[in-house]
Amino acid sequence: MQKKVTLSLDNKLVEEVQRLVREGRAKSQSEFFGEALEAQLKEIRKQRRRKLLLEASRDPVFLAEIEQLEHEFASADAEAARMIE
Repeated sequence: MQKKVTLSLDNKLVEEVQRLVREGRAKSQSEFFGEALEAQLKEIRKQRRRKLLLEASRDPVFLAEIEQLEHEFASADAEAARMIE
């Protein structure tokens, strides 16, 4: 589902996108801007995850839980490793 929106963009930016559409390098302005927004949102989500992981790597409670899980699964990991060999 799509929703029509109105944006104010720099003229040179719009002209560049229009040129790309004319050259066949983009199907439409809407598709171009939609894909650009999706790429930007993906990058923002990636940065957010990176920040959360960095915070978790400094959290003693989280690190203790990881250590406990590693200990609990040590025998299962060893058994799986033997099965792979």
